Amino acid sequence: MLRMALCDYFKEHTEYLERMVAAYVVGFSITPDDLKANPALKFAEGADDTGVIVSWNTEGPENKNKKNALVIKNAISINPLNWKRDDTYAPASENIGNRIISMDLGSFEISDIQVNKPGLADAQLDLERGVVVCTTLSDYYIKTEELGVGSIFGPASLHVCDYAAYWDNIRENVMTRIDAFLNK
Repeated sequence: MLRMALCDYFKEHTEYLERMVAAYVVGFSITPDDLKANPALKFAEGADDTGVIVSWNTEGPENKNKKNALVIKNAISINPLNWKRDDTYAPASENIGNRIISMDLGSFEISDIQVNKPGLADAQLDLERGVVVCTTLSDYYIKTEELGVGSIFGPASLHVCDYAAYWDNIRENVMTRIDAFLNK
């Protein structure tokens, strides 16, 4: 819905973009074609730019060259640990905390929440695929085949962890972007 609002509604109401700190469209692909069709939209280039879109899809390395219903060809992403658009590896030691909830075939167990466990997830952009690759969370892959719905996300989707794995880094980034916006 947010992608649709940005690409459709904001196209005709660009005045709202002047007040936008950042749109976190996490878990769905944004492409250069989206930006080309909407010249007022900009994708984040770093940790403190404002009026931008911030997006990524998280996958394990086993998803390379596999179909994922959420990854659109030519997707662009930003690394949620180092806030770079290149393939600089960000080790799990840069992860300051998460909100990952344990999953057992799709059911969430609140009692098993791992809150603020630093160093849980690493991140590196796969520039060709346009996703964040995480090598440390294989226990959290979405197992759609076991649920009987086929492999719609590929064998190593971490879609349920797009926000959760990088929660405290995202919170810190939101504050950084708000400060930058207010200091303009």
